Amino acid sequence: MSIELLVDFEEFWWKLREDIQRAQCSVFVQTFAFEGDSVGKQLAEALLTSPAREKRVLVDSFTQVVLSDRFRYWPSNLCDKQLRRESRETAAMTEQLRSAGVEIKFTNPYGVSPRKLLSRNHKKLIVIDERVAYIGGVNFSEHNAAWHDMMFRINDPEAVRFLRRDFLNTWQGHAPQAFGSFNGIEVRTADGRNNAPAFQRVIDLIDGAQRTIFVESPYITFPFYERLRAATRRSVAVTVITPAENNWRLFADYARLESARSEIDLRLFKGGMSHLKAMLIDGEYLIAGSSNFDYLSYRIHQELIAVISAPKVIEDFRSRIILPDTVNSATVECQASSYSQVWLNWQMKLLEMAMTALT
Repeated sequence: MSIELLVDFEEFWWKLREDIQRAQCSVFVQTFAFEGDSVGKQLAEALLTSPAREKRVLVDSFTQVVLSDRFRYWPSNLCDKQLRRESRETAAMTEQLRSAGVEIKFTNPYGVSPRKLLSRNHKKLIVIDERVAYIGGVNFSEHNAAWHDMMFRINDPEAVRFLRRDFLNTWQGHAPQAFGSFNGIEVRTADGRNNAPAFQRVIDLIDGAQRTIFVESPYITFPFYERLRAATRRSVAVTVITPAENNWRLFADYARLESARSEIDLRLFKGGMSHLKAMLIDGEYLIAGSSNFDYLSYRIHQELIAVISAPKVIEDFRSRIILPDTVNSATVECQASSYSQVWLNWQMKLLEMAMTALT
């Protein structure tokens, strides 16, 4: 088993491009966003020039309505020339790929029901031949590529076959929940209908923590904060790094208030937007993949969840993520009045009730 941590887009892309050019049989790409900007076109060009006989791209329908993190049909965006140009470029890129024999599908079409609106396929997965696979959080767009993030390159044959099956099942529109245990890594898939069992391993690891929990994520909500708060009451040292410049400001505000009412050590990442989501428990178990530690991932998104125990990967994560990101983060001294804590409790409870009713 070989698992390689790749930090940020450039390092990931350097490896991926090489693998795509060496492919002989197939290149399967699954992503949440695939936009017709310079980053999306890099991937398109690599696919067009790859010698692989079979090439497929699977994209969530999110990318058909949101470009550059902006909803295309919001009134103020309808006349935005840059956004309209990117929309045309995305359509042209898609057509170019299809004309060249690259198969493209959009998963999870939007509908009028709340479930159809919220149910997204959030996986980021690339499988090349039956030789190598990538999992993690990186999407193919300029703004995503500019964010701090990570991917894992896996070249274990059994793990690659497991991930290839998941891609093909998703392509056919019926990806069941699955579990695979390999040397140094466990992989679980969440089907978006009954995710709680897939996340139980994560919950159990948090509940079983004895010494430390390190979390880096831009989006954290219930039920994960409740478990982290409970861990601090067991004298577990819990550190959360979240971006100061969050693309969804609500989550940064929520993190401040959550830290104020618990013993969580909150640090705000200063290096721009961090899209990286990972949790290291007692220095032994690294939880990573496509999933956020939020309610939508927990209940309704289709996700890939990995629990990595390979010592070398964990050491790389310590030296290449924890240490530099901690240095590049500011400690936050949070204080919350009784009123703000009560108001936060009510807000979160109302949000949880609304999301439960919708899903």
